[in-house]
Amino acid sequence: MQTRVVIPLQRETSPMTESSKQPSKGGHYSLWRRAGGLIFVAGQVPRDTERNILGDTIEEQTAAVLNNLRLVLEDAGTDFSRLVRVQAYLSDISEFQRFNAVYAKVMGSAAPVRTTIGCALNGVRVEIDAVAEPGDGPVSAQ
Repeated sequence: MQTRVVIPLQRETSPMTESSKQPSKGGHYSLWRRAGGLIFVAGQVPRDTERNILGDTIEEQTAAVLNNLRLVLEDAGTDFSRLVRVQAYLSDISEFQRFNAVYAKVMGSAAPVRTTIGCALNGVRVEIDAVAEPGDGPVSAQ
């Protein structure tokens, strides 16, 4: 007979508001959520608080997306150094090298596991979602 252990999930949602300097949401979802000891960040796009697209090139849009990601992570009490997984979505996968150059520069020594996917996006060139550890313990890397 197996014993099943149920661990209750601690859940927090973002206190960000649409009027803050933080990225605005384009739909009915949380910008971030804490569950099971991890921070889950919704897909970030290159848009300002008024939902205007930031930048034209893949380089400009990647920098804007990573800035929005940084803002959300800060709101959740964590940062790039604590990222565990990143999923990047590119509207044109042929722009990968240019995306990757900006990504590497902005991320610096942070090197979470990453998957990059080419797909159709809603008027932008790049979107990134992420999973991070909270800012209250050591980060483990292999």
